[in-house]
Amino acid sequence: MKKLLVTSLLAFAAYGFAQDSQGTQPGQTASGQQAGAQPQQKTIKDPAEYNAYMSAISNNDPNAKAQALEAFLQQYPNTVVKEETLEQLMGSYQAAGNAAKTTDAANRLLQVSPNNVRGLALLTYLTRQQCGQGQQAACDQAAQFAQRGLQAADSMPKPAGVSDADFTKLQNGVKVIFNGAIGMGAIQKKDYATAQKALQAAISVPENANNLQDVYPLATAYLQANPPDYLNGLFYAARAVDLAQAQGNAAAQQQIEKFALYYYKKYHGGTDGWDQVKAQAQNSPTPPPGFTIAQAPPPPTPCEFATTIMKQNPDVSQMAYGDWLFVLGSGNEQAAQQVWTFLNGKGIPVSSPEHPAKVVSATANELQLATTDDDIQENKADVSLQMATPLPAAQVPQPGTTLPGKWVGKATSYKPLPPAPSQGADGQQSATQQQAQPAGCLPNTGGGVMLTLTEGAKQGATTPKKTTAPAKRGTAAKKRPAARH
Repeated sequence: MKKLLVTSLLAFAAYGFAQDSQGTQPGQTASGQQAGAQPQQKTIKDPAEYNAYMSAISNNDPNAKAQALEAFLQQYPNTVVKEETLEQLMGSYQAAGNAAKTTDAANRLLQVSPNNVRGLALLTYLTRQQCGQGQQAACDQAAQFAQRGLQAADSMPKPAGVSDADFTKLQNGVKVIFNGAIGMGAIQKKDYATAQKALQAAISVPENANNLQDVYPLATAYLQANPPDYLNGLFYAARAVDLAQAQGNAAAQQQIEKFALYYYKKYHGGTDGWDQVKAQAQNSPTPPPGFTIAQAPPPPTPCEFATTIMKQNPDVSQMAYGDWLFVLGSGNEQAAQQVWTFLNGKGIPVSSPEHPAKVVSATANELQLATTDDDIQENKADVSLQMATPLPAAQVPQPGTTLPGKWVGKATSYKPLPPAPSQGADGQQSATQQQAQPAGCLPNTGGGVMLTLTEGAKQGATTPKKTTAPAKRGTAAKKRPAARH
C-alpha cells in the first residue's frame, strides 16, 4: 500500500508542479485544482511573491524545500496559491520521512480545502497505520477521512495535459487507500457487509491485488460474517498466507494460517486439501471459476453419539467414567436411563491421586468439581459433591486447585445441561437456535451434565464405603461432538 500511496500522491505533486511552472509569470494565471470544482485560474500578481514561490517549489532537497515553503507561507499567509503550497509542503515532509510534520501540513491543507484529495489520502493512510496498532479512535478517524476522500476522488477534475488512462489510474490509486481504511473501520464495528464491499474494491485494483494489509482483512470480513462466506473467506485467507510467506514474515504467516485452518476445519472437517487451496490462491488474485471446497457432513449430535457409545460398550460397568457423564448429559433418554440404572445409589470416586478433580467452587458443605478432561480444561463443573459432614474451614479447597487424595460420593441425581453458545476464533459468542431433536432425544441438552453426589467424603478420613470404580477414568472417544444447533 505504501508504494502505491507514494506513487499516487507524488503523481498529484508532479501534475501540480508541471502546471505551476509552465510559463507562469508575474501577473499571469496559474492553474490550480480543487476536488469537486472545475480547475481554477490563479494569478500571482506580485513579482516578489511569484519568485519566492517558484524558488521554493523548485528546490530538490525535501528538507530545504519544506523550509522554503514554510518561509513563503509565513511571508505570504494569504497567497492565492496557498492550497498548492500546502500540498507541496505536505509532499516535502512526506519525502523527508517526517510523519508528524506531514500530518500537520495535511491538516492545515484541509482547513484551506476540506475536500483536497491528497490531504485526505495522506491522513487516511497515516491514521490507518495507527488503527493497525490497536488505536480504536484512529480506526474511526481513518474511516471518516476515507469516506470524504472517496467522494472527493469521484468528483475531482482531470488536470490539464493528463490522459484519461493516467487519470483513471490516479483515481484508482487513492481509492485503494480510502476503501482499505473504510473496510478496516467496518471490521472494527463488525459491519462485515460494508467491509467486504470496500476491501473487495481495494484489491480489485491490479496494483493492490497483492496487498496483505487488505487481503487478510477481507478474509476476516468473509469468515466472521453471520453467516460466514466460507468459500471466499478461505480463498483470501489462503492467499494471505502465501503473501505473508512471500514477504518473509514468518510470524504473520503462522498467525494467519492458524486463523485460516480454524475455519477450514470447521467447514471442511479436516486439514486435507488445504495445500491445494493455497496453491490455487497463489496463482490467482481472485477465486478462479469453479473454485470450491468440499463441506464436511454435520457431526453427530450428542444424542446420536450416545447411541454409538452404548453400542461400543454394552456392559455399562466397563464404560469409561467420562462416557458415563457424556451419556447422562447427551439428552438420549434410553441411553441415559441405562447408565443411571447402574450408577444410581452407588458410591462414585470422583477424584484420586491418579486423576485429580479440579475445584471450580467450594464451601464447607459442597464442592463443585470438574472431573473429566474436557471440563477440567474449560473449568466447568460437572459434579456437585455434597459433603456428609461440613469440612473444617482450613480444609475447604481453593477454586482452581486440584483435590488431594481420593474423594467419593453417592450418586443421587443428575441434570443434563443446555449447549453453550457457539464461539468463533475471535472469542465472540453468538446466539444459536436449537434444531428439532429426533424421537427419544430431549431438547436443549447436549451441553454436559451436573451429577449430584451426596454423602461426600475424603477416603481415609472415615471408614470407606464400597465404591463402583469405572474401568477407565477418561472417555472412550477422544473427540466427542459438541451439541449441534
